[in-house]
Amino acid sequence: MATGKRVFEFKSFDRWVKGILSDEDLCGAAEQIEHGDFEADLGGGVCKKRVAPEGRGKSGATRLLIAHQNSLGFFYLAGREKNEPGKDFTDKVVAAAKVVARGAPKTASALNRLLEDGMIKEICNDPEVDPEDENSTGHSAG
Repeated sequence: MATGKRVFEFKSFDRWVKGILSDEDLCGAAEQIEHGDFEADLGGGVCKKRVAPEGRGKSGATRLLIAHQNSLGFFYLAGREKNEPGKDFTDKVVAAAKVVARGAPKTASALNRLLEDGMIKEICNDPEVDPEDENSTGHSAG
């Protein structure tokens, strides 16, 4: 699946999501978001999306917060598993996600700095993927 927009993960999200969802799961979810298929618009450019790993239904799906109104692409901000204590994302987590979404890069040079510094990683639609560089792709399925 491919979206018309690039898709990125912040470093903290990348560490959390390993073994839970694959890049393919996240890219597919980004495509759905691009077509307006998400559970809630939380304001501040952040939406909530449920993504079910293969073999699990949506009711037991992982919940994700995504910055979806940035012109440079989608940015995965935070996630939680359905079985974690609590009902959903706390107000503090949602507020923090909105702050991060507002601070997401607005220019290509700012985006490139974050990529070079390892603060974000591109997982889909990378126009600069070098097929000779085994490190140029995202993390693998868990």
